[in-house]
Amino acid sequence: MKWVALSLSMLVWLLAIPTTLLYAEETDATKLELEAESYESRGYLKKGQILREKVKKIRSRNFQRSYSEPEYIPSNHNIPATNNGSLEFSGGKWEIGFRGLQSYSMFQSGKEWSLDDGRIAFQAGTPYFPRSEIGYQNIRSLPFANEWNDKRRESNFISPRFAYLHKSKKWGLEYVYLQSNTSRNYFTFGYLDGFQYGNQADAFRNADHKLVVQVFEEYTSNKSFSWEFGFRFGSMNSNSSQHSSTLGQTSLLKDQINYIAPSTGFKFYHQLANVWSYELGGDLFFTPEAKLKYRRDMFVNASGYTRFTGETISYDEMYSIFSEKNLDTAIVGLNLITQLNWQPFTHHKFHLGLQYLQYNWRANESRIPGIRAANMESYSSAIKDYYLSSGYYEADGYNDRPNRMAAIANLFLGYTYVF
Repeated sequence: MKWVALSLSMLVWLLAIPTTLLYAEETDATKLELEAESYESRGYLKKGQILREKVKKIRSRNFQRSYSEPEYIPSNHNIPATNNGSLEFSGGKWEIGFRGLQSYSMFQSGKEWSLDDGRIAFQAGTPYFPRSEIGYQNIRSLPFANEWNDKRRESNFISPRFAYLHKSKKWGLEYVYLQSNTSRNYFTFGYLDGFQYGNQADAFRNADHKLVVQVFEEYTSNKSFSWEFGFRFGSMNSNSSQHSSTLGQTSLLKDQINYIAPSTGFKFYHQLANVWSYELGGDLFFTPEAKLKYRRDMFVNASGYTRFTGETISYDEMYSIFSEKNLDTAIVGLNLITQLNWQPFTHHKFHLGLQYLQYNWRANESRIPGIRAANMESYSSAIKDYYLSSGYYEADGYNDRPNRMAAIANLFLGYTYVF
């Protein structure tokens, strides 16, 4: 029994040692704290700070645990796909994705021929000058056209998208690149001293970059909206060709518009369930400072038919009409989009949507073009060509004349990885 009693007393003594030491060190810490307050009350702030640092070291040594508690993560926290639980960088979340676009394009060239506006026949001297639908200046020589297979050839593209959302969920950035390409092929025909026929091909391509800052507002727990402010910049260009062996004519046309336009937009978001959501929105952009340049080359064989009077010519005619300086062009653009989102996994989002993008533009053709011609007859024909059948008279958007319009409708499927 003595040994049991001795063992218990030694155990109590050993357990009391840490408690005694802790009490002693806490007593010292309290004394240092009172001493620091005394120095600070007398104005010795630096001496008081030194003593308080000693107090911190004592209590850190006595009370700090040798292991760290696990970080608490709320159940609704968006956990990125990394082992350490965070992939946020630059203070926010990033998205990288793409959309596969199936496009359909539409064009409007204003008053296309004399059945729309008799002034066209009067200005050109003949009704055989309907306007090319895609090309900026007139290139067609025969009035009737039958599209091969009655179908446009559209090229489908991949559209990349990059987005950044700040961790405050109040603002973000978005960049989208979009392009499209379409072409049309026609069999043209008409009557001028007998049946005449030819071929015409038009091709159109545009590339559009959108870079905006997004400002987000929460409407309810599952509905929100955003305002967009930024820029659109890109280009539109067309290439057309026309050939008629019976008329003895061949012509080529190229034009291109480059633009940078301020853009503003609005988008509405609605979270339907945990994995389903949709968004609706659009943006508007405008600039009066776009630049257009064009070139039209024409060749007519001797004994072929002139484009203006329907008479034969006695010499080969070769001339080129081109913009020596870029034409000032105003563009108004509209972009509408609706999109359904499905996010079956934490970081993988799929999209199905529709987009409509329209450009309305008008060019100021007050600048006289440059003309190169093979001979005097060709030079005279070039002057007639410009003044009688160019966009200066038909669809430049001025003096009650209509604007040109190009529109692209896209059906798309998309994928986005959300970091």
